[in-house]
Amino acid sequence: MSRPVQSVERALGILELLGNADYHLGISEIAEISDLPLSTAHRLLSTLMQLGYVEQNPETNKYTLGVRILQLRGAAIGHLTLGVHAMPVMKSLMNRVNETVHLAILNEGEVVYIERVEGLKTQGMYTRIGKRAPAHCTALGKVMLAFTPQHVWYDDVIKRRGLKRFSATTITTEARLLDELNTIRQQGYAVDNGETGEIVRCVAGPIYDYTGGVVAALSVSGPQAQVTTARVPELSKAVLWACHAVSEKLGYRRE
Repeated sequence: MSRPVQSVERALGILELLGNADYHLGISEIAEISDLPLSTAHRLLSTLMQLGYVEQNPETNKYTLGVRILQLRGAAIGHLTLGVHAMPVMKSLMNRVNETVHLAILNEGEVVYIERVEGLKTQGMYTRIGKRAPAHCTALGKVMLAFTPQHVWYDDVIKRRGLKRFSATTITTEARLLDELNTIRQQGYAVDNGETGEIVRCVAGPIYDYTGGVVAALSVSGPQAQVTTARVPELSKAVLWACHAVSEKLGYRRE
């Protein structure tokens, strides 16, 4: 295993020190406890302040954790809580349809897989937890785009990443994507017909939290020979049942 990068290790050490402290710390205290030269501690603290991870009290000149750390903490807890609430429902869904079930979030215009329950008939369809995938050509991505305000994702998906082609069925124009998202909003779920280049079919639905916003998506997927177009109505009904069950656990209530 390679050794940690020293500057990163030192910066994280300062964050842990501030996080465990019962009071704000001065630069001399931080340098002494961290066993760092004063100049090094000052340089690291300045960088962490610029990035929002550390704040300095202008009256005492002492340091504490910044708002950016709280945002990361909230995101981490949110994702952990989401997985805890979703997993029992995902297992029930897998047993109901006997296909692989995925849970994903949308991050910077991409799908990020955070949980998986493998179907008995689709073993070998391995998706690494943490894997990222384009949003425009996956059912998980399309359903989150459809139920998320366009201004939130437009620049990331359309301008920065673009609508890259992966197969003959991939949507590659903005007009077609917007039409597809409108259809998804009307029917409540999304379908991926081999749009990533893999010979699979996927059906996905949105998950809401207590604010009424979409925070994730749930899908069932399998080889197109198993997940046929004839099964889409059955699978979409099961997926939407599961999505509603998870959404309720997150405090969502239909109006």
